[in-house]
Amino acid sequence: MKLSRLLLIYFPLLALLLLVALYFAYNPGGVTLNWLGYRIDMHIGAALFLVVLAFLIVQFLAWLFGAILRTPQSFSTARSNHRKAKGYRALTRGLTAVAAGDPTEARRQAKIAHDLLGEPPLTLLLAAQAAQLTGDETSAERYFDRLTESPETALLGLRGLTTGALKRGDEAAALSHAEKAIVVAPQAAWAAETAHNLQVKGGRIDAALHSLSQLGRAGGMAPKAAQRRRAALLTEQARRILASEGGDAGKAVAAAREAVKLTREDPGAFVPARLVLCRALLRQGKAKESAKLIEQVWDDAPHATLGRLYLEAVGGDTPLDRAQRVQKLVKQNPDHAESHRIAADAALTARLWGEARKHLERLVEIEQAGANDSVNGFGGVSADTCRRMARLEAGEHGAASSGERQWLDMAAEARGGADWVCESCGTLGAGGAEAAGWQLCCPRCDAIDSLVWRQAGPRQSAASGGIILDQLPAGEAPISLSPAAAAAAPAGAPSALSHGPVPIGPVPHGSAAGAEAPPAPAADGRASKPAPLGASVDAARLVN
Repeated sequence: MKLSRLLLIYFPLLALLLLVALYFAYNPGGVTLNWLGYRIDMHIGAALFLVVLAFLIVQFLAWLFGAILRTPQSFSTARSNHRKAKGYRALTRGLTAVAAGDPTEARRQAKIAHDLLGEPPLTLLLAAQAAQLTGDETSAERYFDRLTESPETALLGLRGLTTGALKRGDEAAALSHAEKAIVVAPQAAWAAETAHNLQVKGGRIDAALHSLSQLGRAGGMAPKAAQRRRAALLTEQARRILASEGGDAGKAVAAAREAVKLTREDPGAFVPARLVLCRALLRQGKAKESAKLIEQVWDDAPHATLGRLYLEAVGGDTPLDRAQRVQKLVKQNPDHAESHRIAADAALTARLWGEARKHLERLVEIEQAGANDSVNGFGGVSADTCRRMARLEAGEHGAASSGERQWLDMAAEARGGADWVCESCGTLGAGGAEAAGWQLCCPRCDAIDSLVWRQAGPRQSAASGGIILDQLPAGEAPISLSPAAAAAAPAGAPSALSHGPVPIGPVPHGSAAGAEAPPAPAADGRASKPAPLGASVDAARLVN
């Protein structure tokens, strides 16, 4: 580097000086100066030297005079720079202390930084974090509030205020701060996500749909996940409309229909959307369209809740008409457990014991093989199926028969039925009959869209209420046993195919977490009286 500089600068300069000296040597001349009665004669080279020297002296004097004038300002600048350097060192040490969890050192360094730097954003941030570290939320909130006064630091202050509000459980204040942060910085994913979650939790579905769009634009949620969340929001909106007194079924249909469109690529992935849409159409008196929507997905995605709703949609003047119409659904998917379950329910209500036995025996086969089971593929006969078999036995051979008791005993030890259960905490949904118990937020942990259709635990099933009897024949005993005791049926349990007449329980209907319904009235218009049950039936009731 030095050699190149010597070659590129000094040598050319030296060559130029030599050329000038040679020029004046070969071209001699003189300069005569007459001034104040004096005459000065000198060589042209000496004259040029004096001119250059005078110029340099003037330049030096000008610099010296300027330096003298700038001395106070330079001293002040140097002092200020020294303070800033010390302040930023204190700021660095304070942030390090916050990261290390040392509140005493953090507050000490925050005070030093404040004294030396005043109140720049980083100083206020350090002071707020130090206050948080010591548990002084009031001071922290004051510092964060001051950060919001500047446009450059408003987002930082709003985030601190949002975090503090969430920590003290003030969700209304947290939502307000998060919504302000979205206005300040629409690209802030944390603000959109926080606002969205709080809006969903507070039941503000319209606002949640808006914040969901912002969350997607900010990159805080993948497109497919955002599409699923939008479908869930619309479904919840429709469910709430149907659940409200005097709700507009037209608005519910519009919201649910859009939700179904969003999930049409995989209709089995989000059953509640179609379930609520069918329920809304039934509310409008469009039973045929409701039944058609269920038939459209039954080939690929049969579901217990859709099957129960189909019984209501196909209607019929008599239970026999309903049993005949359900056969269309069975033919679409003859090897699925839910097809035989719904056909058995219709046959039992119509008192078609032979038809009911045929479907129940096939249902037992499927469940024992563990194939196409609607309860997450668990093998073994379910408690619901055992109770249906008990009901069949009671209807065909009389209440309190040995076959009925046998199947009720098995029901007490069999695995429970499926329900909408929160994946996070295992709590059952409580969304009401409009969505068979599904709801957008878990009623216990507030997790969003966390309810899945799977086998519920014993205590959970007990909390969901008893299985509902749907139009029990006159004189038949109502057996109201919830799917409470839920473990797989024992390997040595009697088979429906090898022990002659096989028994059955009540038919699930309405909400998966619904309450019991009374038995249907007898032919004379009076409610049928329950027949006395044996000790085995009473024991099964106690278990549940």
